[in-house]
Amino acid sequence: MFKKEFLEEEERLKREWKELYDKFYKGKEFKATTDSDIPVKSVYTAKDLEEIGFGPEMPGIYPYTRGIYPVQYQFTPWFNNLVLGYGLPEQTRERMDLLKEMGARGYFGKDAYNLVFDLVAKAGYDPDDPEVTGRVGVAGCHFATQDDFDRLFHDIDLTKVSVVQNICRATLVEIALYIAYLEKRGIPITKVYGNSMNWLWSFAFIGNVAFPPKSAFKLMAEFIKFCCRNMPQWNHTNIVSYYVEESGGNAVQEAGYAISAGIAITEECIRVGLDPDEFLPRFGFQIAQASDFFEEIAKVRAMRRVWAKVNKERFGCKNPRSLHLRIHSQTSGVTLTAQQPLNNVVRTTLQTLGAVLSGTNSMQTNSYLEALSTPTEESHILALRTQQIILHETNIPNVSDPLAGSYYVEWLTSKVEEEVFKIIKQIDEKGGFRKCWESGWFKDEITKSAYQWREKIASGQKTIVGLNKYVTEREQKVPVFKYVTEREQKVPVFKYPEIEEEAVRRLKEYKAKRDNKKLEEALKRLKEVAVMVDETWPEHSGELMPAVIEAARAEATLGELQGVLKEVFGWA
Repeated sequence: MFKKEFLEEEERLKREWKELYDKFYKGKEFKATTDSDIPVKSVYTAKDLEEIGFGPEMPGIYPYTRGIYPVQYQFTPWFNNLVLGYGLPEQTRERMDLLKEMGARGYFGKDAYNLVFDLVAKAGYDPDDPEVTGRVGVAGCHFATQDDFDRLFHDIDLTKVSVVQNICRATLVEIALYIAYLEKRGIPITKVYGNSMNWLWSFAFIGNVAFPPKSAFKLMAEFIKFCCRNMPQWNHTNIVSYYVEESGGNAVQEAGYAISAGIAITEECIRVGLDPDEFLPRFGFQIAQASDFFEEIAKVRAMRRVWAKVNKERFGCKNPRSLHLRIHSQTSGVTLTAQQPLNNVVRTTLQTLGAVLSGTNSMQTNSYLEALSTPTEESHILALRTQQIILHETNIPNVSDPLAGSYYVEWLTSKVEEEVFKIIKQIDEKGGFRKCWESGWFKDEITKSAYQWREKIASGQKTIVGLNKYVTEREQKVPVFKYVTEREQKVPVFKYPEIEEEAVRRLKEYKAKRDNKKLEEALKRLKEVAVMVDETWPEHSGELMPAVIEAARAEATLGELQGVLKEVFGWA
């Protein structure tokens, strides 16, 4: 790659550098690692690129290390995909309107909303279930019926906006209710676009109750098959490896586990008769952008390369879009501290910058209040402004992959790639992703990593400013979020816990107007189909989603629909 004369001159300079080093530091050995424990040197040179076999690459060309498009942000900025949602639907709508007013935009300048539903809806409960008392409207928007969709979207043309629907374990029933709502408004489902998380697999890493592994993969494949055949513009699957780092895992583990999850989902979809080129173009990834600046950038570049190689070589994909790793980056919540919370502004800014330099496609910048509360209006706007300042004031977006060719970044990208393939091989040898989930291996590995990370902080080996160094007794007071909306009094004000009372009242009103006979028949039919699909899998794959949608048309609630799926497919 480099001319002989260049490398000879570099060797001469390295000898000269070594003499200076020994003179200044008396031969003291420098030792450092990335947060994933990859040993790094104090300086990198052209020889390091020679050793990794570094060769020419361009953005938009396989293996897509430098990005999946020929250019990055020169014509199309990244998606300002800020998560939003709290309280009742009209309160969330108010925050939607605020961020739009402040300039948040999706791809090609279109409106886009990244909705997160509350903890109750994510688990598939209705607000009157005693299991969820005190949690309605917390950490997301309350949602239980088609009417709640109307409170959010009644005057929005849903064929012209992108709607991300973050509802985790209730993905199938939520999209069924959304489809029933669209039909009432006369909107063809072929014309709407957005994203469902389809995160049923992600509970391999975290401890929440969910569908067991075998059922989770059935339900994910069922959902993907329906979307492929009926909602061609809908992005049906999001590989959320964000939870890995947020649970204490490192960057290499996040990348390896994410790609392995994608492999497992792909294999299940092939079992139900889908061609990889039919569904992989609608996969996306949600990753953490943490504090090890260059390792996180190298992680993204390596993930693009690994995903392209896996899908081309393992699954024989022909469609270039099947090889594209589309990335939504979210700044790391676990790195933010309750102590000296204003320091988090600096942390999230650097993480946002790293995501931009890595060539992300979509981004959530966390509020500096992440360790304390839901974002306030002020902190949410500041998170958006962080992205906008980098976009408009730094000139960084003028050049695609500006770190390409960096001795260190290219070496680290290849090193992360190497480590990721080792993890994929390890998972394969253990019987695949599902077997590792069932055995608890993922949680064990993440727990070990989290313990090591915590020990480094406790011992002072790793510094967290304001937490274990530069600590002050002086309290840093910041305004935190309250469950009340008063912005220009545009909508009724519901204070917590009155949010829950109002949600329950609305649910009773919704149930009172239904045709109960029609509902009972639809729920009975849903259970019959679910049992058949479960017992004969994959012979009758593709039949479950229509039955869920039919029950949604009969005005079933989120909890009623999810209740049937839990009963048949298990819940643990």
